[in-house]
Amino acid sequence: MIRSGKQCSQIIRVSLRHFCSLQLSSWLALLSVITIAGDSLYGQSFAESWNRDGQDEAIPGTAGSALTELRNRNAGRPVSDRFLQDHTLATQLGGDEYEPLHSSSEYEDDSAEHPADFTNSLGLIRKTSFLDNSDPADNTRFATRPYEDTELSTAFRDSNDLLNEAPQARQATSPAQLFRNPAPQEDSWQILPTGLLYRTYLAGPKEPRLQYLSLYDTKNHRRVSDATLGGRVGLLRKGSGNPNDLDGFQLDIDGAVFARVLPNEPSTMLEGSDYRVGLAGTWRQDRLAWKFGYCHISSHIGDEFLLAYPTTVRKNYVRDSVIAGISYDMLTASRVYAEVGYALGISGGAEPMEMQLGTEWTPTAKGRRGAPFAAFNAQFREEQGSNAGLNMGTGWGWEGTQTRHRVRVGANYYNGPALQYSFADRRENLVGGGIWLDF
Repeated sequence: MIRSGKQCSQIIRVSLRHFCSLQLSSWLALLSVITIAGDSLYGQSFAESWNRDGQDEAIPGTAGSALTELRNRNAGRPVSDRFLQDHTLATQLGGDEYEPLHSSSEYEDDSAEHPADFTNSLGLIRKTSFLDNSDPADNTRFATRPYEDTELSTAFRDSNDLLNEAPQARQATSPAQLFRNPAPQEDSWQILPTGLLYRTYLAGPKEPRLQYLSLYDTKNHRRVSDATLGGRVGLLRKGSGNPNDLDGFQLDIDGAVFARVLPNEPSTMLEGSDYRVGLAGTWRQDRLAWKFGYCHISSHIGDEFLLAYPTTVRKNYVRDSVIAGISYDMLTASRVYAEVGYALGISGGAEPMEMQLGTEWTPTAKGRRGAPFAAFNAQFREEQGSNAGLNMGTGWGWEGTQTRHRVRVGANYYNGPALQYSFADRRENLVGGGIWLDF
């Protein structure tokens, strides 16, 4: 039994030696194969590996093929620039997959005809280059001109058009320009621009807009309806023209009629109406906006109301004012503002000074869902002394994507001097709601 055990041990040791020898031989063979393959394939340069199929052989009578010329021009450039130029060349030659300009077999019989074609090919490479000039010796200086769409279209037009066009139109765009944001557009004058640089005060009781409010006057115990028919538009703007870039100057014109109707009176009589017209220059820089202009307001009592109440004293209330306002967007959805006016011409009990200030909370209201809003305004008129008119509104609104016009529905509360300026000696406390369309 002991002898048999020794024989087994010898057999195992011999087997292990043979196995290790076999494994070592296999690893050495595999290493040799990898070394040979590396020398023949991976040890080649990039140009040699690209040319291992013999597609880039030098053309007889020339310094090299089009691909050789392209590689020489690409020497020292970032890889991204090489790819862009190669892709441009491939696109010009008619597809996403590269096809060699000429094979060596084509030149064996008719080499005399192809040097001209080859010269055209080199010219095509120069025209589709991303360098400022077409001199092949200048491979370092990149274009720094402002971005233009025409430059991109030039780089991808038909090769025959490129060969025949004027030399001054052959400049292309650098890769740095392709991968960066477009340069800011230069300011230009625009007639009837979209939107406003200085937005309408949402809680301003005498702002030009479209409005209908149904209210109850708890102080005088009556129902009233306040309707506004008006608007504010831009006439002229100096800016970039980008709807997302509102920095610049704009000339605005506005007008409105503010009518008070008494629905419980016979024929729903018109109590009175105030008229407004204005012209203002507005500026905006980032979150800050301001305006300076002229505003006319005049107030008139309704004919039916005068007939129904013949003891009413008619006042020809008029204000012709110079106004100045400032607005600041504190956050994306918050805004504060202040405006002061001085009347150069007054009548009907009006006094020169007036002022209003307020704040708004208006989250982005784009899309069908809309967003809530809340606004507050305090208005002071010199003829009213320290009695301010306080106006508040809250509800839900929707905003136009391009125009930024805002339609709102909700509740409204006002306390202060009569909103119809013909009744300057009367106070009101109005509670109700309605709909607004602001510009």
